[in-house]
Amino acid sequence: MCLTCGCMDAHLEMGEANITYEDVKRAADENGRSVTETFEIMDRTKAKDRQDHPQEYQTPASSRS
Repeated sequence: MCLTCGCMDAHLEMGEANITYEDVKRAADENGRSVTETFEIMDRTKAKDRQDHPQEYQTPASSRS
């Protein structure tokens, strides 16, 4: 899909490691949450992790497509 690869098709299967809408929906269902709530939790978690581990978010420009 491309919540992760950038193709902008959230339902497209694109390898084993990319995350699809269906993956997020399964996680939401497992946790008794909506997809919207799950994305909000992911955003908050990312923001906290970015503060706690800023070095993990520093990607050299040459490694980006």
